[in-house]
Amino acid sequence: MIPPTPAGDGAPGLSAPHGPATPSQRDDGRRVTRSGLLRRIIEITAEDLDLREVVRRVAALIIEANDADVCFVHLVDEARGCLVLAGATPPFDVLAGTIELAFGEGVAGWVAQHGKPLVVDDKWSDPRYKYIPALRGEDYASLVSLPMVRRGQRVVGVVNVHSKARRQHTDEDVAVLSDVAGLMAGIVENSRLYSRLAEREAELERFAARTIELQELERRRVAADIHDGISQRLVSLWYHLSAADEAVHLDADVVADELALAKDLATAAMEEARRAIVGLRPAVLDDLGLGPGLETLAASVPGLHVAVDVVPLSLPAHVETALFRIAQEALQNVAKHAAATTVAVSLSAGAAGARLEVADDGIGFDVDRVRDEHRPHSYGLVGMQERAALVGAKVVVLSRPGEGTTVTVDVPSFSS
Repeated sequence: MIPPTPAGDGAPGLSAPHGPATPSQRDDGRRVTRSGLLRRIIEITAEDLDLREVVRRVAALIIEANDADVCFVHLVDEARGCLVLAGATPPFDVLAGTIELAFGEGVAGWVAQHGKPLVVDDKWSDPRYKYIPALRGEDYASLVSLPMVRRGQRVVGVVNVHSKARRQHTDEDVAVLSDVAGLMAGIVENSRLYSRLAEREAELERFAARTIELQELERRRVAADIHDGISQRLVSLWYHLSAADEAVHLDADVVADELALAKDLATAAMEEARRAIVGLRPAVLDDLGLGPGLETLAASVPGLHVAVDVVPLSLPAHVETALFRIAQEALQNVAKHAAATTVAVSLSAGAAGARLEVADDGIGFDVDRVRDEHRPHSYGLVGMQERAALVGAKVVVLSRPGEGTTVTVDVPSFSS
């Protein structure tokens, strides 16, 4: 905190009469009733505006209606556990996104932590006040801070209304601003829900495009396998059978040799056909379930010792398929890139749902760098995340150079 500096006739430290009348008591020709204020805010939110623009316009309306001088709106960033300035009236609107407060820090942090409004007639005498140079606190003497509360008493943000002159805020002031803060809380929550929905739709669109592309790649792979493997063996088989047919009345040894070669070719063609079919849809999933499917998958990885620890679970078919494919992708990545000797694959159940984990003792990598550099062209990490998202699961990849890699997939619910 810095010492207060004079700010006209409303300088901190001087006595001041009661503040201006509340919105419902104005008689200066621009009377703003409590219901009128809330109606105007609802009209703003009904327009097609992004959250930052809504916050800016509502903040301007708040200071107009409350005869205040500046309004700051701080939103809770749950992922980082702090408050972030999301909007303000000019000239502070340009600082949106640049000011952060921890829970309990400053007046706004205290309000966010306790979920209660706070009236500070003289902020310089309140130990909770935190001076932030960019917000020019020396120009403002009094403030009202109100929590933006949603269902379950969850605080989603804080509205701070500042006045240059020291003033005593009435109960009516606080009631009106509390109504505004409640509306703002709904706006914020709806905006965040909309953003998450838009992100999910974008993910689904990307996944659909990626799926089509992968289907085409898979079709080309199967076509190449059939042409280069099965088809060539069948052609050779035909020639050997033709040679045996021509020699059937001339040389029994030639017939026997040709038939033996034909039998070997038929066996090889059948094996290649089986591998192609398994690559398209593992029959073990349909016949025995995910646990045996993972064991079969582990046994098919050459050059690695794969330990499998599986708890029998009853999962929907689409969830089993998604987890199987994620495990398949993870093991392929290990075989191609990890230089590992051992891998542990586990499937377990917990109170939150099902968990699949694939951990190797390989060379590891920088997850953020690989994701940033290869996102447009890599179907590894991105593909696993998109498969997981479609079944409501979350993929976490933990790795550091020299320390191996662990891929964890959590499915929040596995009821059919």
